[in-house]
Amino acid sequence: MNADATARRADAATLTIAAARALLASGGSTSLALAHHALRRVAALDRSGPRLRAMPLLDPAVYDEAAARDLERARGRARGPLHGVPFGVKDSFAVRGLTVAAGSPAFAGLRAERDAVVVERLRAAGALLIGRTNMPPMAIGGGQAGLYGRTRSPYNPDFLAAAWHSGSSIGSAVSLAAGFCSFGIGEETVSSGRSPASNNALVAYTPSWGVVPSAGNWPLHPFRDVVVPHTLDVADLVDVLAVIAGPDDRDVWQRQTAIDVTPAARVAADLAALAATEGDLRGLRVGVPRLYVGEGYDDVAPIPLRPSIRALWDDAERAIADAGATVVRVPFPLVEAYESRSARARDLVSGGYLPGDWTAYELGPLMTAAWTAFLHDHCGGAVALRDIAPGAVRPDAPYAIDAIEGGRRHPGRDTFDFGAILGAEPPSMAEAIARAAPALRGLAAARERLFHAWLAEARIDVLAFPANADIGPWDAETNPDSARLAWADGAVFSHMNHVMRRVGLPSVTVPMGRTADLGMPVGLTLCGPAYADADLLRWAAAVERALPPRPAAPLPEVPPHGLLRSGPPARGRGAVPIAVDARAEIAPGGAVDVSVTVRGGAAPALVEVADHRVEARPGDPVEVTLGPASRRAHGDASVLVLASTRGPDGLTSAAALAEAPFRWPTIRADAQTRSTA
Repeated sequence: MNADATARRADAATLTIAAARALLASGGSTSLALAHHALRRVAALDRSGPRLRAMPLLDPAVYDEAAARDLERARGRARGPLHGVPFGVKDSFAVRGLTVAAGSPAFAGLRAERDAVVVERLRAAGALLIGRTNMPPMAIGGGQAGLYGRTRSPYNPDFLAAAWHSGSSIGSAVSLAAGFCSFGIGEETVSSGRSPASNNALVAYTPSWGVVPSAGNWPLHPFRDVVVPHTLDVADLVDVLAVIAGPDDRDVWQRQTAIDVTPAARVAADLAALAATEGDLRGLRVGVPRLYVGEGYDDVAPIPLRPSIRALWDDAERAIADAGATVVRVPFPLVEAYESRSARARDLVSGGYLPGDWTAYELGPLMTAAWTAFLHDHCGGAVALRDIAPGAVRPDAPYAIDAIEGGRRHPGRDTFDFGAILGAEPPSMAEAIARAAPALRGLAAARERLFHAWLAEARIDVLAFPANADIGPWDAETNPDSARLAWADGAVFSHMNHVMRRVGLPSVTVPMGRTADLGMPVGLTLCGPAYADADLLRWAAAVERALPPRPAAPLPEVPPHGLLRSGPPARGRGAVPIAVDARAEIAPGGAVDVSVTVRGGAAPALVEVADHRVEARPGDPVEVTLGPASRRAHGDASVLVLASTRGPDGLTSAAALAEAPFRWPTIRADAQTRSTA
């Protein structure tokens, strides 16, 4: 069959939404084939090879769901542009029937009973969930280990895939950069969505208050948390926003009455009508905060900027100017005030914008109320906060520099008393929202006076700056010198730190390129007035066109087995479904013997276990042996087993998966248990 030429030329390692859609619409591929391609990449790159550890949890129903999407398409019932397109979702979002631990040992095994709003909308639009993506516990951090380990960079394993202390959507970004899906759903409270997008050459969008509902995401700070889509280009971002944007009565912004968020509905409508080809930089006045390009002024000290990032920025700035924009250097009064960077500026508390006790309330009773409400609304009250061990919520490894130094050197790091958060009698969400009203009004006033009025006075349309000043080393967990680099201003968070989310400013980050010295990507962030989200998307599309193409991650090749149609479809009866049983037993020498049996199907299936590929006839067990290194060197406790058949057209016709935990041989039933007591 003839597929769209653009889609056929697309790099199979990272299929954009547009490329996946073209393949599906033309018959060049199927949702089942896309799903199997994604899982083969997970097996080769996440569970073995570079062991990125970005998508630790797969939807066990993914193949059934993919086949259902294909059947709907065959019957002329495709639900929209995302129908059958694979996506990943951060472990903090509720997905009905799947665990929702938010990366925390305290909530391992907790299952959601209903979908988060954005997941509900994506599934209704036909998008295909591949799996849940990794994160540090409770979204507090970026590069640290959570319940499922640490996520590694697909560009340079010696450096972090996200800012050390605010990049918790790290798994979403790495999963997309590694080709496990065509878009990801992350979340941000400080810079947790922007930062991993920058470090993985992705596009990320952070919305104005109320534009994209966050209900169903484990809340950290409900009035800061926002949903952050990760995509490979701006056009894909527009497609995702057309589905997920729009108010919802369950969202915290619709439940409060202190400030007016009615513009959110208009913005959502504008986003739904947006064409990614729109956008022109001619006549635009772009402000570049001197603080973020290594230039001090007055009494404001610059943030040191890695020279290789400065080189990327200089090229990007020239490209923006060549595209017709006027670029001017500017101060940044809002940041100067919020972060007390200048003696001329008063912080938001002394300036009368924020109540003095707001941060303490936000880090205490508000969290208790929000967590209690989440557990009730999305998990059926399956667990009570008072029954959770405080030390399990967000533990640092005892050998980690974070634990040894107690986080004292982190600029702006929040501290949490989990004993108090878990043990306190929670206020109702209605009470907590009412208590937040003075702070929300103050933050809105600060935004208006320190940002909007300043933009108007300076005649600036939008701000642009490097997303970060540096990138921390991977061994920041254990190497004190590396920790100092990872904790530095401009590396520990993305630029703008807390203030962007605190006052509800929208942003779009696009890739600038890879640094010459590290080979790591860095993004360019556009930030504008509240509810100018659609304009930001248009300008981001124009900036994207002016910059070099997105750099792909230098990962090992995974051949696209069964992904693309290579012959005419079979006539007559369709493919016979298959299932797979797998058992993995640890041998005395430390190796792991894996036994796999494929059930169903009318022809031999290809079985893939780590780097082994064997053919299996229906009902006949096949055996493979994994070397001791998988357990001893990498700490694996299970192996992903995939089985598939291909039709005469070359496409995957049936597929199945199994997670086989490593088990020791069963002790004889008559063996005596000895005790030294």
